[in-house]
Amino acid sequence: MAATPSSHLVLARKWRPERFGELVGQEHVTRTLVQALKSGRIAHAFLFTGIRGVGKTTAARILARCLQCAEGPTPEPCGTCAACVEIRAGAALDVVEIDGATYRKIDDARAIIENLSYRPARDRFKVYIIDEAHQLTDQAFNALLKTLEEPPPHVKFILATTEPRKMPETILSRLQRYDFRRIPFAAIVARLTELASRETVAADPAALRLLAREAGGSMRDAERMLETAIASLDGKVTETEVAAILGVASRGRVFQTVAAILAHDAAAALGAVRELHRRGANLESLGRDLLEVLRNLAVAKLPGGAGPESPLADLPDQEAEELKRLAVDPSGRDLMRLFRLMADAQERIVRSPYPDLLLEMAVIRMASLAPVLDADDLMRALGAANPASGGSPQSPPRATPLAGGGSGPAAPRGAAAGEAVFTPVPARQLRVEGEVKAAAPARRAAPAPSRPKIAPAAPPPAAVTTAVAATPELPELRDFIRARRAALAGFMEQGATLQLDGDLLTIAPRNDIYVRYLTDNRNVVADLASELYGRKIRAEVGAAGAVPPPPAAAQPASPAAAPNPAADSALAGRANSAAALAAPDPGMADVAPALAQSAPTSAELRQSVHADPVVRRIFDEFQARLVEVRANGTAAAPAESAPRKP
Repeated sequence: MAATPSSHLVLARKWRPERFGELVGQEHVTRTLVQALKSGRIAHAFLFTGIRGVGKTTAARILARCLQCAEGPTPEPCGTCAACVEIRAGAALDVVEIDGATYRKIDDARAIIENLSYRPARDRFKVYIIDEAHQLTDQAFNALLKTLEEPPPHVKFILATTEPRKMPETILSRLQRYDFRRIPFAAIVARLTELASRETVAADPAALRLLAREAGGSMRDAERMLETAIASLDGKVTETEVAAILGVASRGRVFQTVAAILAHDAAAALGAVRELHRRGANLESLGRDLLEVLRNLAVAKLPGGAGPESPLADLPDQEAEELKRLAVDPSGRDLMRLFRLMADAQERIVRSPYPDLLLEMAVIRMASLAPVLDADDLMRALGAANPASGGSPQSPPRATPLAGGGSGPAAPRGAAAGEAVFTPVPARQLRVEGEVKAAAPARRAAPAPSRPKIAPAAPPPAAVTTAVAATPELPELRDFIRARRAALAGFMEQGATLQLDGDLLTIAPRNDIYVRYLTDNRNVVADLASELYGRKIRAEVGAAGAVPPPPAAAQPASPAAAPNPAADSALAGRANSAAALAAPDPGMADVAPALAQSAPTSAELRQSVHADPVVRRIFDEFQARLVEVRANGTAAAPAESAPRKP
């Protein structure tokens, strides 16, 4: 005897919403339609657009029931009258559902137009629901233009499509359009939980979340996968079994892989990917899951990443706690680098015939990636270590630059004039240019050449001593900029001199590479200077390499105004030490060579930088190397840094 046909209905048909209030995730559409039904402002033609499985056809049927109900038009159909029952069963004579992919030619459009002149057989309107309307031909659309614009009073059109861009603009302009959105993840989980309860099926919350995540915003896809899981599993629906059925990785395995990447354990990360591939996991889906977790980690790293309005608010508590735990150690910049690498690899995985090899190498590369250190972080760390002095009291000695452009030993208080003495000064004030790279090779610098000892020179005149004791210009403005903009202050200390004359602040770049940066930030410096000095300050960028002249108060006095020869000599020395060195004085002939030979070499500058405990701590912390050092425009050979931590 032949078997009787099964009367089983899948979940998507069995529990199809019957009222607008039961339609999940489309409140913006249902709210407008309900208000239109209440006010009586019902359009003659509607267009429902959106991705698959978000409720377009269901909303069209609910709208038809609202229009045809014996108590209507009403936003709440009774569900018991003949019209409601027949529309739900798909047997209503006055509600015609047309498949646009099948009846797409001009002859089908003509048949619709010919039937419009007939009144409804029983109900209030004759409703035409055209699904996949974008499949109609151009000739069919042209035939319907006049009908859609001015149909008979008893006719309503409802068109549904997933690709409205394929429809002519002349058609779209005649329809009242409603865009259906992707259904939120939390709404899908709640709906699946409700359906599992109605079907008396025990399902793990983790399994339902996995189904909702794989649905991608489509309720019909989620219900279809739940139907498959219920039919395949006997008893309880678990996450492991659902992942095996769908061919995807469980959430726990994805988090294990990401944890191995962040721990720089390339072997463990590679083993996790190979195990998932062996079990039949879809690699494209796995790459998307890795991208999602890395994105969630970057969001969790933000200051407000855990707030109620955060994109992570819909995640379950267990997953949110795991994200917070994993986001503690890596920096936000490292997470963005990992996301960028995985995104590039995902694009190639989709197109490549060898997705397993590409994913494995991408995971190894991400796990082997070293942390980065940029200029802002370096300057911020140096400023935070000693914000007042900018260096450590135990910093090594260095040579203080002369006002005339040369360099010589700093003369401490109480030292005899002419003695070449190095005074300990903060290493933070050392003008150093360079870049830090984590992957730079460690190379030893050539040993510094030995220098002959300098015999004590004859006592120089007072002008030279005054020039040696020169200090940086506008230190209070530099400290104020450092407190507000650490990176800008670092560039200005390395590449610019400052001179304030009344309300004009002159910024002179030391060379051409700083001109563009200082020009772009000229207004920022002017605003900070105005805030510091309490008046409006204008800022101008001078020529590269030009040192601005001293203010009028520091100009040497004329012989008539200052009859004291000793005072004139001291002022002239402070204004221009180069002129003092060039004076035909027998004592200067001995002092100038001594000062020139006492200038520090590049090797000494590198040793000074590495001896600074603050710099040493930063380099050890970020596993970085100083690959190039420049002082006063002179490039030095690559220097060896601290050994890399394992």
